[in-house]
Amino acid sequence: MGLASNLKVWRGPAPPSVEGASGRRVRRWKSFGGLVAAWIVLGTVWEAGARLGVLDPAILPPPSQFIPYLIATSGSVGLGVNKVSYGAALVETVIRVGVGFGLGVGTGLVVGTLLSAIPWARVIGVPIAQILAPIAPIAWIPLAIVLFGTGDGAAVFVVFMGIAASMTLATVAGLGSVPGEYIKSARSLGSRGWRLWLRVILPAAAPGVATAVRLSFFAAWMSVLAGEMAGINSGLGSLVILGQQEFQMKLVMAGLVTIGLLGFGFDRVLLLLRRRLLWWESRGARAIAADA
Repeated sequence: MGLASNLKVWRGPAPPSVEGASGRRVRRWKSFGGLVAAWIVLGTVWEAGARLGVLDPAILPPPSQFIPYLIATSGSVGLGVNKVSYGAALVETVIRVGVGFGLGVGTGLVVGTLLSAIPWARVIGVPIAQILAPIAPIAWIPLAIVLFGTGDGAAVFVVFMGIAASMTLATVAGLGSVPGEYIKSARSLGSRGWRLWLRVILPAAAPGVATAVRLSFFAAWMSVLAGEMAGINSGLGSLVILGQQEFQMKLVMAGLVTIGLLGFGFDRVLLLLRRRLLWWESRGARAIAADA
């Protein structure tokens, strides 16, 4: 990829795509079709297994059983203060993971950037993050309950502690992996200080950091569910555990399918945001294709 192509990526209009708009539409429809086909295959096998007796419908109720169950009832389980309904559990879990994920990622990005920019802080801060990162999110649950009780604060704390340290390390690694040639070239062209960070270092590190953000979401999603199952008596995780204890397997399967669908949906949103925010990735790919 030559100098002219580099300039086009950053300053000029995006080169025409080799495959064109129609090719991109075909690729998107293929991806959507694959998703629909996967769910059709899974549902068909599930239904067939239950009807043929391969799967016990009392333990693994198929969609034809738990979907009408959810529509006909509120999907409630438990008694008294431990009573959990499907709709309320869904909202609580989404809010908790959203707040904890935002705080954890934001903290990781800010702290990681500061550690990368300040050498003496990196010497102290990186080992601390390396100590905290391997601690499983579920290990923070007893401390979270002592500090915040069994409400939303405890769940947010578990999510935050589950991803903040690892996101910090990922940010430091991403910023440290920027090729030295980029920085030398920028400095030779007069870029210094915040301009060097804004125009060279951050854009070059952003794709790797964006991948770490997506992976952190899965950690956050599993953290909040583990917390709800282990002692925070509300949310989708608590709904699944209480349903299992009362042998309401239709509610258990509805909860598990919902957890999977929500996790998939949030990941698609993060992927879409990445494509919109990191626009130079697609420009660079098209410029390389044009040079080939």
